[in-house]
Amino acid sequence: MISVLYIDDQEDLLTIGKLFLEKSGEIVAVTCSDPNRALNHLSSNTYDAIISDYEMPMIDGITLLKEIRGRGCTIPFIIFTGKGREEVVIDALNSGADFYLQKGGDPKVQFIELIHKIKKAVDKQKAEKALENQISLIKRIAEISTSLMNTPFQLMNQKIEDALEEIGIMCRSDRCYLIMWEHEKKNFLSVTHEWNKQGLESASETIHHKKINDFNTLFQDLNQNCSALHGSIKSEMIAEPLFLSHIQHWPIKSILLVPIRIGEVTTGVLCLDTLLQETSWAHEEMDTLRIFGHVIINAIIQRNAEQNLIESEERYRNVVEQQQELICRYRPDGTHIFVNNAYCKYFGILLDDIIGKKFKPKIPDDDLTELGLYFHNFTPDNPDGIIEHRVIMSDDSTRWHQWSDHAVFDDHGTCVEYQSVGRDITERKLAEINLAKSEKLYRTVFESTGTAMMVLDEDTTIISANREMERISGYSLLNIEQSMSWTSIVSPEDLNRMYEYHQKRREGASDIPSQYEFTLITRDNRRVRSFITVGMIPDTKQSIVSVMDISRLSDTELALRESEEKFRNLAESLSLGVFIVQDEKFLYANPYIVSLLGYTIEEFYSLPVFSFFIDEDIPIIKKSMEDRLTQKKQPVVYHVYAKTKQQKIILIEIQGSITYYQSKPAFIGIFKKLR
Repeated sequence: MISVLYIDDQEDLLTIGKLFLEKSGEIVAVTCSDPNRALNHLSSNTYDAIISDYEMPMIDGITLLKEIRGRGCTIPFIIFTGKGREEVVIDALNSGADFYLQKGGDPKVQFIELIHKIKKAVDKQKAEKALENQISLIKRIAEISTSLMNTPFQLMNQKIEDALEEIGIMCRSDRCYLIMWEHEKKNFLSVTHEWNKQGLESASETIHHKKINDFNTLFQDLNQNCSALHGSIKSEMIAEPLFLSHIQHWPIKSILLVPIRIGEVTTGVLCLDTLLQETSWAHEEMDTLRIFGHVIINAIIQRNAEQNLIESEERYRNVVEQQQELICRYRPDGTHIFVNNAYCKYFGILLDDIIGKKFKPKIPDDDLTELGLYFHNFTPDNPDGIIEHRVIMSDDSTRWHQWSDHAVFDDHGTCVEYQSVGRDITERKLAEINLAKSEKLYRTVFESTGTAMMVLDEDTTIISANREMERISGYSLLNIEQSMSWTSIVSPEDLNRMYEYHQKRREGASDIPSQYEFTLITRDNRRVRSFITVGMIPDTKQSIVSVMDISRLSDTELALRESEEKFRNLAESLSLGVFIVQDEKFLYANPYIVSLLGYTIEEFYSLPVFSFFIDEDIPIIKKSMEDRLTQKKQPVVYHVYAKTKQQKIILIEIQGSITYYQSKPAFIGIFKKLR
């Protein structure tokens, strides 16, 4: 329902206007004959649009408009007046009026036009707010991404749940949660992180440990990177019974499932749902939530890698602190002269079985060559050395050793003995291997985040960049990394400002923005409207940045408006009926249909679809619509009898097919009179 404040100093015109506006059933009008009182209305009430006369004794309509706009109010404003001078029209539009409509003529036609302009202005503002909300969502996700990258793993879980709360609220949901799994062991749903409004049942209570086999069709779609969107669980039971039949007893009214992927593999689902009232999500929001899913999964990967590394290092320290060093002395032929108890215990050899006997641990062939060269390089002038190598134990396990050796030479320079102190360094070596894997994993996250990213040095050199940066900029990584300055991909009008930020950020300034818009210049000199998030890497002069291309949001909105305008122009020029029906009501009907059935536009759109047909044919029409919904049959042509407002019966031919409007099923088709 659209709320309107209608201002005119003539009380009788206000009364008539209110009747016409509210007759459509889509508008509630509040009238006011005093412009000064109208300003007070706006201070304490919220309206979707304002209609105002121009010539009023206290304040004219344009002065009132300027006062309202001066207060920062952007509510759609329509001048509705008998004054039609050109200079008044120009002044009104220049002052911020959305439309100017002159009184006079047929009141019905005039108010139909006024209602049309109200709807157009309100829809335009809603579209602009939706775009603004979308950009705000993208900016917040970029900020969350930077924050998570600088969060210690011990605090990561709480940070993730805080992020779920923010995004859940911004996307009008009652709960926002993650379902994750190991791909090879995908048997049960597991809620790993969640947020829900206070007082509501948590997702864990509703979903945790449900069998995934009950949702095979759904997870096949998710594995193909397809989102599942259900703005109304109750109304969509017919469309997807296999999935919805399992959750119809849950307290869920609407649900959105967005697959989370690493590369080509779906590893989890980002879920938003409502328990209090139905809602819906736009496809643009779904695309943005995919980015948020990437941010969260990358944070989880980072947390797990850091946790594993720290735990591995802790295990290594415990082994080193508790284990005694291995000490031995032996001749060059391997005959042992002395070993300590730790040495015997470690190798599982009795003291009497090793002293005076030759003993050489089994060593992998790859290490033997290096070990031979190591001992060969000992000389009287260089008798000491340290080496690390692998040893194959009696149980065929492989361990890493570090040995500190001292060679003893006689007076002739011949080596007669080695004195060695060794320790098991397996845990440390594994930690180093895990660190290397962690660095590789970080690079994988860097590459798969779905956002263009760079690491910048103090001198503006781009140290590293990912493939998405390569794609957006048009430069290859070979050209970018270690050789290009970020200043070469920034527009001239943004360069000085961004360079100043770059310098001050490294001086420790806190009064500069970490997110802002700028224009990126590609290799082929295209200008790309972009949004950047910058964060300093702790204890360095380097920064990490993420860049998002936000130009396509404006392009998408423009293309949608142009597409709708083309459809309407085509439909209204045809000599046969064109219609769109949803929830048993006409969303759209071209002039041919309205004229044929003899109703006014207001009457036509206020009546249910089935009221236009004779009772005997209504089951035929319902059956056809059901077949379209369930895809049992392809669209067919069929004949039914319609009745006009004057109760005249006419035979018409109908052909319809399924479509979608605002993410819900609808019917689009044509019909024509046969006789």
